[in-house]
Amino acid sequence: MRIAGVSGTGEFKRVELGHDLLVTGEDLSLEVSSLLVDLRPKITTRYTPLDQILQRATDGSLTSMTKPELVMFACEVLDNEALMDLRRLLTGSRLPVVAVLPAHASQRSALRARVQEVGALDCLLRDELSEPLLESVVAQARNHNALRGRLTELRDRFALAIRGARDGMWEWDIARSRVFYSQRWRELLGLENVHIEASLDTWLDRVHPQDIHRLRTDLHNHIQGLSPVHENEHRIRDGHGQWRWVLSRAVIHRNNHGKALRVAGSLTDITQYRQREKMIREQSRRDQLTQLPEKPVLFERLARAVELARSHDDFEFIMLLVETDRLAQIRDSFGLATANAMLALMAKRLRACVRPEDLLFRFSTHKFAILLENVEDASVGTHVADRIHQALSEPFDIEGERTFTTVSIGMTSSANGYRRVEEVIADVSAATDTARDRGRNRHEIYDTSMRIEARTLLALEMALRRAIDEDQLSLHFQPIVRVDPEHGERETVAFESLMRWDHPERGPVSPGEFIPLAEDTGLIIPMGRWAIREAVRRLQRWRREFGMPDLAVSVNLSAKQVADPKLLETVDNALQESGLPGRCLKLELTESVMLDRADEVMALLQDIRDRGIEIWIDDFGTGYSSLSYLHRFPVDGLKVDRSFVSQLDGSEESETMVRTILNLASNMQLRVVAEGIETEVQAEQLTRLGCGLFQGWLFARSLPVEKVREHLKG
Repeated sequence: MRIAGVSGTGEFKRVELGHDLLVTGEDLSLEVSSLLVDLRPKITTRYTPLDQILQRATDGSLTSMTKPELVMFACEVLDNEALMDLRRLLTGSRLPVVAVLPAHASQRSALRARVQEVGALDCLLRDELSEPLLESVVAQARNHNALRGRLTELRDRFALAIRGARDGMWEWDIARSRVFYSQRWRELLGLENVHIEASLDTWLDRVHPQDIHRLRTDLHNHIQGLSPVHENEHRIRDGHGQWRWVLSRAVIHRNNHGKALRVAGSLTDITQYRQREKMIREQSRRDQLTQLPEKPVLFERLARAVELARSHDDFEFIMLLVETDRLAQIRDSFGLATANAMLALMAKRLRACVRPEDLLFRFSTHKFAILLENVEDASVGTHVADRIHQALSEPFDIEGERTFTTVSIGMTSSANGYRRVEEVIADVSAATDTARDRGRNRHEIYDTSMRIEARTLLALEMALRRAIDEDQLSLHFQPIVRVDPEHGERETVAFESLMRWDHPERGPVSPGEFIPLAEDTGLIIPMGRWAIREAVRRLQRWRREFGMPDLAVSVNLSAKQVADPKLLETVDNALQESGLPGRCLKLELTESVMLDRADEVMALLQDIRDRGIEIWIDDFGTGYSSLSYLHRFPVDGLKVDRSFVSQLDGSEESETMVRTILNLASNMQLRVVAEGIETEVQAEQLTRLGCGLFQGWLFARSLPVEKVREHLKG
């Protein structure tokens, strides 16, 4: 098929069919044409001046308008200028070129080597031109074109396959320090319309700073034979300035001596895969109930915020810890499903209280964390806390059930100069604990006194644990006295056991300090078990020593003790070991303990009463006093709280509350003990109102074991 021909005047014409041999430089077209007259298929010899053909080769019109099978470049001498023209012709046309020179036969090999070095097909000596030689050269050119055509087809097929695979190819010629990047490689990075250098830096200069060292190390190890293949995932900046994740793979070609010659590889865009992987990873670290990120994600973001605050004076963050009040009671009253549904709704309300860029996390079962970054001042945290309290004051309607809850919020900010995440968590937790301990449904901003208090409590907890192990705890006993209203005689009928702690360094520690700590830490469970055993053991000795078969002892039970699965076992073992009847033991509970998980507590109390043990309500009148629960629960007696007794001054006005309680107890056939009696006036007024059992400093303070014996002897 004829592509194009060149006229003697140098004008290019569109030719339909035929084969061309293009002559340039010196005009040998007639001589060459006469030698190829018998060649089949027929070939047309044409001539065009060198300057025109170089221009055509430069602008690409040579191969677009005509495509000769062979270009014959005739020149007088093969100097640098001729070699430069030859190289330009080869580069622009990509056609087989044969040089023709007037030279001696002895120069043939040297001349051939020089022209072939720049890419020419061969070099012919002008004096040796003949019909067989030219026919051989044309055949060689045709074979060259056929091979090039097949190579082009293979290259196109390979390019199509690579495009289908969406991989960009690259080849690094190590000896020449040149790298070939395929068109697909350029397209993958958005560089198809950008001039890029054929160097390794074209690639490496775009790699993310955090990934470049690892990539260079991988390539180096592969070239040095330390790894069989190169495979590396890294980020690279594309032509639009965006970071993309890519996977680079390569193998190396070595010579017989093991020297690295070239590296061939591919570049695959794995950005979408990485994004899906990130989404799956984040989903796995997301709380399924609230769809909020969990604590590990918080720690990562908080670490970043701490670092930014340390390195930039104008960056400030605030962290809030939101603790749900009374979640356990809601779960026990309405069930786990309702409690979970409420937490999910809480998460939505909390999200509505912060800015879109603020971060909300599920910190624990009953806590949420909020991270406010790049805030202008600390008052932002207070405003957010106010919005949270307002949002959560509305009721939660869940499947026909309506419930309410409040939250205790602690907050801290980067103004405290944090260096580690753990410091932030410790301080915001201390602030939250303070908000809870000061009445809940409030927020507190951290100050250093909270950290001191937290450390003090931790030290006290450790000391309390040692106290349990080293028998530093003891029981004191306060007498409960029966007063004869006619003769005024006083008789000790029972003792209330009270736990005391004599610290080896601090001395006596107030129960108001260590009992709440024991409740919070769960240490009240082993302490309570020991108290029951010790109280019954001491009672057994006193009954036998002083011949008092009706003497009894009372022990207080906290909410955690009531939930102790070994409570009944502890009571049974204590009574069995002492040989005492159940009626000698009285267990005291507050109203709040009885109403928390009411159905379970009622069943437990019935099991206790079935053993003959009495149930008394301690601090009566200060909690959820109501006739309904007094009717429901198996109760034997009430203890009037000292706050009512302290008001007695002999006047009728001061006895209203006490008289009401005594009348209620009488109507329900319950016995009553009045606590906190300190004056004879109070004792006389209580006696006149019909109260027969008394407890207070007027009769005796709480006594250590050795003083109890003296009291009973007296």
